[in-house]
Amino acid sequence: MKSKAATPTTSNEMTRRSFLGAAALAGAAAAAAGLAGCAPVQAAKEADAEGDGSQGKERETIPEDAIADTKECDVVVVGLGVAGVAAMRAAAEGGANVIAVEKTSIPNCRSGMFAAFNSDLARKLGVQEVDPTVVANELMIQMAHRGNYRVINTWLARCGEAFEWYAGAMDDLMLVGLEDPFPEDPNQIYLYGDGAEDTYRFGIDHERLFPGCISVGGGNETHRPLLEANIDKAVGSGNALTVFDSPAVQLDVEDGRVTGVVCQNLADDTYTRYRASKGVILATGDYSLNEDMLKTYAPWIFENRDKYLFSHEARDMKGNPASTGDGQIMGVAAGGHLDCGPHAVMAHILQFGADQFLEVNEHGRRFCNEDLSMTNIAKIMVAQPGTKVFQIVDARAADYYPQLDMTLEYIRSFGDGETYSAEADTLEELAAQLNIKGEDAKTFLDEVARYNELCEKGHDDDFGKAAEKMHPIVEGPFRAITYDMSKHTSVDDVSCMRLLVTMGGLETDEFARVLGDDLRPIPGLYAVGNTQGGRFVDDYPFSLSGASHGAALTYGYIAGQHIAA
Repeated sequence: MKSKAATPTTSNEMTRRSFLGAAALAGAAAAAAGLAGCAPVQAAKEADAEGDGSQGKERETIPEDAIADTKECDVVVVGLGVAGVAAMRAAAEGGANVIAVEKTSIPNCRSGMFAAFNSDLARKLGVQEVDPTVVANELMIQMAHRGNYRVINTWLARCGEAFEWYAGAMDDLMLVGLEDPFPEDPNQIYLYGDGAEDTYRFGIDHERLFPGCISVGGGNETHRPLLEANIDKAVGSGNALTVFDSPAVQLDVEDGRVTGVVCQNLADDTYTRYRASKGVILATGDYSLNEDMLKTYAPWIFENRDKYLFSHEARDMKGNPASTGDGQIMGVAAGGHLDCGPHAVMAHILQFGADQFLEVNEHGRRFCNEDLSMTNIAKIMVAQPGTKVFQIVDARAADYYPQLDMTLEYIRSFGDGETYSAEADTLEELAAQLNIKGEDAKTFLDEVARYNELCEKGHDDDFGKAAEKMHPIVEGPFRAITYDMSKHTSVDDVSCMRLLVTMGGLETDEFARVLGDDLRPIPGLYAVGNTQGGRFVDDYPFSLSGASHGAALTYGYIAGQHIAA
């Protein structure tokens, strides 16, 4: 996911195309495992030896006399997020008898952005055709080639097909084309494409961004109505049922095959065994609220955790967090092969205009090529001294960035309403207002002078930003926009530094079958969504809006079809 989509206008005077054009100019549109050399078993044992206690192979089993009931089915889906719902429906429509168990009291979903292209539906919405292998190659480069190319290329090749099937669960779903106005009825659920084009300019743009996102509008900016329509579709087939408030705690393994799962019934603390003749699909999500796993597999997040808003709110009926790595832990205990670190995370801040502006830290120093996606600039920001960074603009900013006021108003509407944090006629006064003092104030003035010198030279010797994105800071009044990483308001505040999810999981093949330590499929075990590894490794690439949802949906769809067949 690149960013939260800009809030659609309720006026019919603005068409889809004009809105998207303005949003793209404002930066809003730019804002969405074959590791045979690893030894995850040894890593897990070492982690346990150091007190991690969550990744080892040998676990206490639930006593048989504690299991009050046993239910038979073909397939068990563990978790009802996007991936689990898709898996349940696909398996049920494939003729399998499915039981879906969910840890919390409701299905879980977030935004409505999906990477979904090369389908009739995408073309109707104006989404540009995309070559999956070109995107896959770029993602592999960004992820240091630690991902599983076959897994990545498969979801890219089938994401349009999967989303068209998913959207088909809602009969009255409105399509909003590029020239159409958004509906005025806030209860109307609709689809719209990003309408963007691949405008990457070699030698100018620092990062390549691909088009290909379809978003679900309405429904309080999530796609919950569409998610629930897919649940209804699955249950309506007569082949599926759902069980809530029932976290999975143990996979049953017989002769190397996963044969079922044991779940705790939170209402009375009893246990139920679900026997699955075809197997189990793990779709339990991430581990962002499992401190031990976060420390082990994403230590750079753990060490800077005070700078992040941990934004996944899902909790069980007893108030315990849902994102605790249950599927990863059970999968490893059943013989699964976990991605080696560093695991990908989705952690970012919504920046705007940063490529055009100067950015400095609390010591007054410039610290990056400002032409970065919000994921990549967030990684640099957390390494800066203190908690604040500042964007510096002069009186001419609106000349080269005419959407400044509109974008500023949009982004700050999610925060505390603040626009500029400081304004002064001189740079010295601006530094004082930002509490940059003493030697740091001198550094700040020197850095602005250096930046202006590089702008005049037409070559950024220090950080390599393209000359056309370099604008000197020379004319007052001078203004600053402050990002404070310690300032967390709510999970809806896109101006916060947010950890949305972790994305490390069990390695699979292109059918979502979990691989053992010999990298062969474990019979009867699948992993999808953020429980699945290989899709995003080392870091979550920012080049494709809706990539996380797109991959989760596609592999739920693939796993459900495969296990049923």
